[in-house]
Amino acid sequence: MCASWNIPADERRAEVIVRMLVRDEVWISQDGVEVVVARRQLTDLADKLYFLDQAFTADARDVVEALCGQE
Repeated sequence: MCASWNIPADERRAEVIVRMLVRDEVWISQDGVEVVVARRQLTDLADKLYFLDQAFTADARDVVEALCGQE
């Protein structure tokens, strides 16, 4: 393992652990659920997470509600 980051728990969700396992994989874990992401997937994943983070800002609340309403 090269590096590890712990994202603290909040009132609703457990801690998230992110680890770089080898050169080409990242391991993300929360509450016993593990996801291994290949290096070639990281840019796409980061883009989507950034979009979601921005969507949860107060001025974008309508966008979030619209996206969640299309399930």
